[in-house]
Amino acid sequence: MIKQKKYNINFKQLLKQNPFILAPMDDVTDIGFRELCENYDCLYSVSELNSIEAIIRDKTLKSRFEKGNLKINCIQLFGQNIESFVKAAKKIEKYADIIDLNFGCPSPNVTNQKSGAFLLDDIENIGKIVKSVVNAVNIPVTAKIRLGYKNKTYLNVAKEIEKAGASLIVVHGRTAKQKYSGIADWEAIKKVHEHLKIPVIGNGDIKTEQDIDKYLGSHCSGLMIGRAAIGNPLIFKKFYYYYKNKKILEIPKTIQSQKKIFFEYIEKLDKYDFYNLNLKIQRQAMWFFKGINGVKQLREKLGKTKSYKEVLKIIETEIN
Repeated sequence: MIKQKKYNINFKQLLKQNPFILAPMDDVTDIGFRELCENYDCLYSVSELNSIEAIIRDKTLKSRFEKGNLKINCIQLFGQNIESFVKAAKKIEKYADIIDLNFGCPSPNVTNQKSGAFLLDDIENIGKIVKSVVNAVNIPVTAKIRLGYKNKTYLNVAKEIEKAGASLIVVHGRTAKQKYSGIADWEAIKKVHEHLKIPVIGNGDIKTEQDIDKYLGSHCSGLMIGRAAIGNPLIFKKFYYYYKNKKILEIPKTIQSQKKIFFEYIEKLDKYDFYNLNLKIQRQAMWFFKGINGVKQLREKLGKTKSYKEVLKIIETEIN
């Protein structure tokens, strides 16, 4: 095992204070949403997936990796070429507090490039990528994995990532083949937690306060929340309160409260540039107003909009 570098971020201490992290999700975890979740007690969030080749060629919008008002900016990279990983990591280092390497994305758009979860069958190469990036930058490097691509290689992969100098690892308890179906295997996550010295973050199906009691500490050092946070940044406030007080924080999810939070999100977007802004805001609006009584007609109207201005007008005028 190579000697660990010393950084300003001490993950073990941070996770004792607040063990809840927002998962990277394409088209969801833009910088506005990430800032919002931080405001509602998320420890930190991970950016949308960034192609190392696109970053090197200046083909990535700055809003996908800039820090903005984030307290901790974790930028996630994917690719397969070691030299390109190093170049991209050096290029975005000035914006980042943490660089996260993706070895878990199951999307064919990524695995067809021999990246993401595809690399889980090439343990030696993963080790070389992690070690090269760790040596190239002066901020912590973390990694996110799944249980396997064609075979369940997760434990050996995790050990290799630790050996290569990563400061933390996130384990999603599904294989690439499962994508987001079935049930996450938390016993596999626990096995990684028991074998590694660096913090292990568990990811997969975290939805309620009961999941905190079930997994935190015994199976992992922290919890990464993904789908349960979509349109629902208040989940971090509820989880953090429960973690500190062992009491449920009741926050009624009403159409009026979601309107308030949605416009907080919109206000944060004003400072940044995005691809397909109209579609982005429409999708986020649909997520923010999902699962609330009496929103069927509202969501139908939102689904027919062509511009973000229409979205904002409908929400402003339809919700009192």
